[in-house]
Amino acid sequence: MTRKLIALDLDGTTLNADSKLNQPTIQTMQRLQAAGHVVSIITGRSYQGSQAIYDGLQLTSPMINFNGSLGHLPHQEWASEYQFTLNKAIVLALVKYREQLGINEIIAENKNSTMTAGQDLIAGKFFPEIANSPRLTPETLTRNPNSLVLLVQLDKRSAIIDWINDRFGDLVDVGVWGGPNAILEITSKGVHKAKGVAYLADYFKISRENIIAFGDEHNDLEMLQYAGLGVAMHNGTTAIKAAADDVTPYDNDQNGVARYLNDYFEIAE
Repeated sequence: MTRKLIALDLDGTTLNADSKLNQPTIQTMQRLQAAGHVVSIITGRSYQGSQAIYDGLQLTSPMINFNGSLGHLPHQEWASEYQFTLNKAIVLALVKYREQLGINEIIAENKNSTMTAGQDLIAGKFFPEIANSPRLTPETLTRNPNSLVLLVQLDKRSAIIDWINDRFGDLVDVGVWGGPNAILEITSKGVHKAKGVAYLADYFKISRENIIAFGDEHNDLEMLQYAGLGVAMHNGTTAIKAAADDVTPYDNDQNGVARYLNDYFEIAE
């Protein structure tokens, strides 16, 4: 069997409804990795927010964090590690006008650090790494972050996006989280999950037609379109399903990814 690159989104895809790994998922990924395929996590999450899942799957592959902004090999040095960053002047402008714009909390992250300005009641649910994180100020922000997340007031969301695009639109892209929570993700211009997947495919000398990618949300779009086989989750958004090559018969709570891969590779249960 030709070696495949299997690209896994985490939330709503590889993880169940409680954001945990189910045992069948762990077993399937370990089997595929043992068979010589490259199983790689491609997530919007930080390294801190995804390291336990990487370890739970017992992966040995590089991981892509912050929607393509960071590619690295967990727990060890990797000569091919890469990162894209945001100019800290952009971050400090948002910190300065945070309250005026209607931004409840700003979260700036790098591979091993998280800083926050302001606070939001739901932030800890999505970003457990912000607990006890240092404050984000002009004094403490000494380097350009990989990723910036804004928890904003819903009625101000469009105006905030316009404000960012008017000033920094040639430098950054603004992603909008689906669902009821008003969360914006800011990345370096043109950086998305497909960048990370393409980088890994090149590194492992795996052609595009041998990439299988799974996702459920808007930030998976470019990755699913880039992959030879882009698979949307049964529980994915309407737009993602429309753009995908296939849709899993089962959702993320029913081990949809594992079942799909077991069928694809004809792995006996």
